[in-house]
Amino acid sequence: MVLKIRAHFDGKVIVPDEPVALPVDQPLVAELTLTGATEPGTTAAERQAAFDRLMSRSLTGLNIADGALRRENL
Repeated sequence: MVLKIRAHFDGKVIVPDEPVALPVDQPLVAELTLTGATEPGTTAAERQAAFDRLMSRSLTGLNIADGALRRENL
């Protein structure tokens, strides 16, 4: 049986992004494919520069009253 699921690595284990119906203690063979986040050939410096450009774009005219951010109003 072949089953494809989306998952992420939390630094210790691989965590499925959706419920998975598998028998407990069932031996598995996993084939992992990295997706998305970075394009091949992109260096850490290039990613940091892109992030810095994104963060430098400021929002103007964004005024939210303090009362609107209270837990009761969210």
